[in-house]
Order: sequence, then structure tokens, then C-alpha cells
Amino acid sequence: MARILLVDDEAMLRRTLRAMLERAGHAVIEAEDGAQALRIFARESPDLVITDIVMPNVEGVETIQELRRRDPDLPIIAMSGGGSKGGALFLTIAKEIGATRTLAKPIRQAELMEALAASLRKA
Repeated sequence: MARILLVDDEAMLRRTLRAMLERAGHAVIEAEDGAQALRIFARESPDLVITDIVMPNVEGVETIQELRRRDPDLPIIAMSGGGSKGGALFLTIAKEIGATRTLAKPIRQAELMEALAASLRKA
């Protein structure tokens, strides 16, 4: 299965998503912000990145832009708070700058697995 870099500043959400991904057979590497994610990406070369948008230090939009610069074909799934208009705007921006797929929080397992499968097929 895929090696996935999971980036979110909320530890509880990372644990939840990690459990979903690992149950599906994927290997998961975690990062708590974009700065850490970019360091890990350089070292680990994951198959796919799932990143939050709103994070401290280096946020998701910057992270996506830098990942796209480093690897134009990398599948990237962006996620952000679903209910607010701000979350929808962030996801629109993420798609425009290169996210392969976007997910609104809270994320359902079926939705995550579908986005993951579709993103990996494009790779």
C-alpha cells in the first residue's frame, strides 16, 4: 500500500486518521505542521500527502506550494474545517494551487478512502 505523510496540528485528529489509514494497510508518517512536513518529505519521499490548511508555523497553502515545487506529480489531499465559509474558501484555494483532492472536516472514513484511492490512481 502507500506511504502517507499526514500533516495536522491537532494530535487527536492525526491519531484518528492514522488509525483509519493503517487499518486500510497504509504506512503513515505524521507531522504537526508544514515546516516539519517539508523536512520529513525530503527524508522519507512519501507516496501521498494529506495536509491540513490552517496550522502554525508553515501553513497548508505554503506546504502545498512547496511540495508541488519539489514534486509536481505528488498526490496531495488538503483538508480544512468543513462547516465554515472560511474552510470552504481555504479548500478552493488549495485546489487552485495544486491539491489533488480536498476534504472538509469532519472527515468520514468512506470519504477519506475514496479521496485516497482517487488520488493514488492519478499518480
